[in-house]
Parts: sequence; C-alpha cells; structure tokens
Amino acid sequence: MDYAQNSHLTKTQDILKSVLIVLGVSGLLSLSAWVSIPLPFSPVPVSFTAQLVLLFAALLGRKGAYATCAYVAQGAMGLPVFAGGGFGIAYLLGPTGGYLIGFVIASYVVGVLSEQMKEKSAAKMFGIMLMGNALIYVFGLPHLALMIGGSNALKYGLYPFIAADVLKLMVAQRAFKRA
Repeated sequence: MDYAQNSHLTKTQDILKSVLIVLGVSGLLSLSAWVSIPLPFSPVPVSFTAQLVLLFAALLGRKGAYATCAYVAQGAMGLPVFAGGGFGIAYLLGPTGGYLIGFVIASYVVGVLSEQMKEKSAAKMFGIMLMGNALIYVFGLPHLALMIGGSNALKYGLYPFIAADVLKLMVAQRAFKRA
C-alpha cells in the first residue's frame, strides 16, 4: 500500500471513529433523559442531561456539540429520547423546547471554547460549563415564559434548579478531572 492509499484509509478511519463517537454520545444523552424526575409544580423536569451535554462538549469539543445536535434531531424526528420519553416537533414547541435549543447552542459554545483552551484545568472547565448552563437558561426561560408568563418562568423554570445545576456541574467537573 502506498502513502496516498494509507492516508486515505487513515482519514476514513478517523471519520468513522468521529461518527461513532457522536452517535454513541447522542445515545448516552438519550438514555440520560429517561432518568428524569417530574416536579409536580413545574413543567420542567429534573434531569442530568444538560450537564452531560456540557461535559461532553468540554471533553470532545465540537464532536460533543454534534452529538447534542444529533440527540435533538433524533427527538424532533420522533424517537422518544427526551425527558420521560418525549419526542416530536410538538415536544420542542412545549415548555422544555427552549432548553433543548439551548442545549445545542451551549454545547457548541462550550465545545469551541474547550478546543481553543491551551490549559484545560478543572476550574476553567467548570467556568465554561457554568457559562454553558446559563446559556441554556437564556434560551429556555423566554420560551417557557411564552407559555406560563415571565415571573412564572423564573419561579418554575429557574429558581428550583439553580442549586441542583451547580451541584451537578460540580459532579461533571469531577468527571472531567478524571477523564
């Protein structure tokens, strides 16, 4: 085998590896969404999916963002991958749809920032994941507010989740440190 053939084979293997990583991570995101806790007072359930989205973006860069896009696309196409087995365009237009769009935006931003960092300390990764978590709220809360009003969106879609999100990000940071 000459150099050109070997180079082409290596490139094909790299692409296949990337595709498998993206599909595998989107599968993990789907599974994580099934582990959600509905809150009787809120249309937004508690899950670990947002923090996994951010962790995978921090670890994998844009591949993590592509996995998040695949996850949201799978749900939009009708696969039951969202919290509680939700799926479809109607789900994306529902109370948690803005958060799912926020997943895509935040994972891309965190992924790009992670790729650009020369030194990936756990503290820096926590900072960009925290910023990514805030971005999810930037998209989720206005969408939720359209359905339940602005003050109710804060009351039912932000305040009950802040402490748990920070705690889950701390767990994600620990996982990053071990990766």
